[in-house]
Amino acid sequence: MKTIVKATNLSYKINEKKLFQNISFDVDAGSALHIKGGNGTGKTTLLRMILGISKPTRGSIESFAYKDICFTGHKNALKQYLTVEDNLILLSLNTHINLDKYLTDLDLHNSLDVTVANLSFGQQKKLALLRVFLNDSDLIILDEPCVGLDSNSQQILCFFINEELKKDKCIIFSSHIRLDIEANILNLDKL
Repeated sequence: MKTIVKATNLSYKINEKKLFQNISFDVDAGSALHIKGGNGTGKTTLLRMILGISKPTRGSIESFAYKDICFTGHKNALKQYLTVEDNLILLSLNTHINLDKYLTDLDLHNSLDVTVANLSFGQQKKLALLRVFLNDSDLIILDEPCVGLDSNSQQILCFFINEELKKDKCIIFSSHIRLDIEANILNLDKL
């Protein structure tokens, strides 16, 4: 298998407080890594390192993704003052061949003319996840992707991720919610 992400002896501290130290892992194409841990253990920080946004205090992290990385974080990165349809245009998702399928699956089809600020938090999360469902990446990184989702939407997301793994994509996610995804676990509480 081809390694997509390789971390070697990663350590990170903020103002002399160590979040984690000496973390090493490889994530191969067709596999998933579930990052677990309590609040403040460094899950989001570790994801930011993988994305190249944050630098480790010590150690190294390499990404061998050959296509764009698909990322969805805590914040949905949507324009609240625009409609659902306007956001889809802005994200260049409005012409994607599978858009109608996911709008229907996620029950967003009747909300295209609704301003994002008027959607529930769960609906906004589903809209943000369309970037994941319509991605063309070989590395997908998700920070707490199920927060705010109903059980049906969680199942749709898990099914999608499992299908992406069959296409040799690499998935790295943090979640407090148990997901039906075969993944190696990195528990930051136990480091």
